Parts: sequence; structure tokens; C-alpha cells
Amino acid sequence: MKRPAKFIFMVHPPEEKDLFRIPQLRFLKHLPKGIPERLVGSLGPFPLFKIKGIETTDGKKAEGWVLGLLSTPKLMLQKKPEKTYKLLVKASKWGQKYGAKIMGLGAFTSVVGDAGLTVAERSPLVVTTGNSLTVAATIKSIERILELTKRDIGKEKIAIVGATGSIGKAVAKLLAKKGARLILISKTKEKLETLARKLGKNVVSFGTSSNLLKDVKLIVGATSSSGKAIPVEKLNPGSVIVDIALPPDLSKDEAAKRTDCLVLESGEILLPGNPEFSYDWPLPKNIAYACEAETILLSLTESFELSTLGREIDIAKVEKIWKLAEKNGFKWAGFRSFGQDLSEENVLNFLSKNNF
Repeated sequence: MKRPAKFIFMVHPPEEKDLFRIPQLRFLKHLPKGIPERLVGSLGPFPLFKIKGIETTDGKKAEGWVLGLLSTPKLMLQKKPEKTYKLLVKASKWGQKYGAKIMGLGAFTSVVGDAGLTVAERSPLVVTTGNSLTVAATIKSIERILELTKRDIGKEKIAIVGATGSIGKAVAKLLAKKGARLILISKTKEKLETLARKLGKNVVSFGTSSNLLKDVKLIVGATSSSGKAIPVEKLNPGSVIVDIALPPDLSKDEAAKRTDCLVLESGEILLPGNPEFSYDWPLPKNIAYACEAETILLSLTESFELSTLGREIDIAKVEKIWKLAEKNGFKWAGFRSFGQDLSEENVLNFLSKNNF
């Protein structure tokens, strides 16, 4: 019998308060704010928990470890990227000893520095950010919203906040390919102008101001600016925000100020088989973030040439990875909002009630 393919996947605490969920670090809770993350932020990687039981219908199996750094995104931005690179390369060497062939960079570890390129050069393992499957799952979420409301993507206005980031840009390109009318928002004006020129007639408007949200009700959040990248006061009643970012672009507290708008998590995938997580994972046991699911998929199929790196995502690769995922029993996980499953009936009722 063939042994399961092995992988490792990197995570980190979104904020300092998340450090205190680790029993061994709870004593730090009594220190002044900012001190705990500085004390432990350079430590790691640590094996956190194992995932097993992933199996395709044709019998391919995978298992792996989730490894953690203790650095928050805030701290990673303050430090030189080199410090994070060293921790990730150290993790890859741990993975090599474990028998893994691929390492996935979760959340902000896929953003820091050059988005995985340097780490991949130094790592004994294949490295992926997992962003291709994240983009594919986002497109699926948008398509399903429009299918439920019987709307034509070719006539739909869709805003992308963070349009010049790697994920935002790839989402924009794929939506343009499908004929959507786009409103592009980003802080980087020159990159925004370049992207708008490339997408041509599909771009209705673009700019750096969130005032552009007044012209749209379907919004993609792709900035990773931690909680307030999308000002809730600028949203139209009945707006739907498909939030790709980890940490999210719209926090639960901010979203609670607008009960007439719906925030949907994006980029979650239903895994094949009967996955077991040896930890209280924040998602249902058979669901993984798409960046993690891409790591698992490439491990299972040994399709390492499809790994995603850097800030330019090849949309042809996104389409290939989605086909490969479907072929091997990976599925779009449906709608969720701040950790809660939402049935399609509930989503449709909300959209109808709030005049989406």
C-alpha cells in the first residue's frame, strides 16, 4: 500500500490576543499591550497539530503537520523580511525530516517580503502560497451569489478593494475574462492605472478612494489590512462583501454596525475523505482554507509544477488547479460568515430582504 503524501503548512496568530489561546503563553496576558508579541515573536516554528484522513475517491492519501510561528502580521511588517524568511526555511527543514515534499505558506507568511520566492529558493521543499486555489474559490463564491439571484455576471458591477495585490489582481483578471464590469480600488495609484489599462473596457472606474463603493453592491475584499480596509459607512444597504483576506478586511465588530450588509468568508474548501485534526481548528473538521487545501492537493497529486509563488498569479494556473481540485474531490465549501455556516436559503433570504 502506498504511503500517504506528506505536507506541512504554516500559520501564525492574527493578533497579539491570539497568543493567549496557547496554554503555555497565557501568563503573558498580564503584561502591557505590545510586550508579549515582542517577547515571543521571533520564536518558532512549533508543530501545532496533525491532519490525517484525507483521501480521494481513487485512493490517494495525504497527511501533514500545521506548524506555527508566534509572530503577528504587525510584527512581521515591523521586522526585516529576512527574519521571517529564516523561520520559514527552518520550518521547511523540519518538514524535510518529517518526509514532506511541500510547504504551504498560510495567511501573512505568504505576503511578507517577496511572497514566497526567497523562501522557495532556500527551502529543501516545494513552496506554495496557495493563492491560486484561493482565487478560484473566490470566483466560485461570486458566481454562486449571482446564480442564486439570477443575475448575469456580464452585466454585474463588482468592486475589488486591494485590486493591485496578487490575489485581488488575479480575481480582477478572471472576472474581466467572464465579462464583469469592475470598480478597482487600491492605495497604489501607478499599479492601479497599469491594471486598469490591461483590463480595458471591463473597468468602469478606478481610484484610491473608498467613495467608489457608492456605485456597487458586490465587493471583494483583498487587502489584508486587518479589519477596517472597507469602511462600513461607505457601504450601500444590501451590499455583499466577499472577504478573501486573512486577517479579514472587515472585522466582526465593524460588520456588526451594518446589519443590512452581508460579509462572506471566501477561500474555504471541502476536503475529500474523512479528515481528522488533532486540535480545535476554527473551521469544521472537513474544511480547510483554500491556501492550505492547495498545499494538500499538490501533495496528493504531486503536481508541484502548479505551486503558486510571488505577486503575479497566472490565471491559467488558477483554472488548472480548480479542475485538478474538482477531479480529486475537493469542493467549494459553501457560504460562511465569521465562522458560521450559512445555507443558500438564508443567504438568498437576506439578499431579497435587503434589496441586493
